[in-house]
Amino acid sequence: MKKVILLTLIAVFLAGCVNINKSSYEEIINYALNNEKIKLKNKSSNGYSYYLPVGLQIKENKKNNIVFQNEKYQFYMYIDIISYYNKRKEKYQENNESYISQIIEKNEKFGYLEINLQEDAKYLVEIMYNYAKIEVIVDECDLKETVSKAMAILSTISYNDTILENMIGEDILNYSEVEFNIFETVKNESNIIEYDENTEHSDNIDDVPDTDLIN
Repeated sequence: MKKVILLTLIAVFLAGCVNINKSSYEEIINYALNNEKIKLKNKSSNGYSYYLPVGLQIKENKKNNIVFQNEKYQFYMYIDIISYYNKRKEKYQENNESYISQIIEKNEKFGYLEINLQEDAKYLVEIMYNYAKIEVIVDECDLKETVSKAMAILSTISYNDTILENMIGEDILNYSEVEFNIFETVKNESNIIEYDENTEHSDNIDDVPDTDLIN
């Protein structure tokens, strides 16, 4: 009984102790970046691990492309291990024409948030941080919760340098090809649709214990 209560409290805490709807995007991002208690990892794959928030589940996994899904949306994430391995850096230029456009930085980690209005009153959220990028199309009412969940994932990504060096060294020809540029924004849903059509399902996902699940 104590274990159930403890895990429930952890899940509630990690889901967010800030009032998301009343917070600014900057406050939501800073909460994810500076909350030292959000360090728990419950997923691991291909030389990195991360925390997957309550309400999201892995739908597909192909190399370093992962699709997360909740009851309404699909989150497309790409891990750029080549840029991480080479410590590549590119500056993001804030776009005044976007609904939201801002730089994300903490210590040596960097990225950006950009949100652009699409057709049918939908919004494309592009958020990159720590050599990984998440794209998702959502309704306006779900924008802040979406940014919160995406940042919970991106801010907790931890790379295993030894595993990545072995992976890249053994398969350098495949990894030398640039599949997706996380440093560039797309501003429309075309690449998301293309990704969805071409993604292959894979069950080769190495999970560590998921503390969101109470047996």
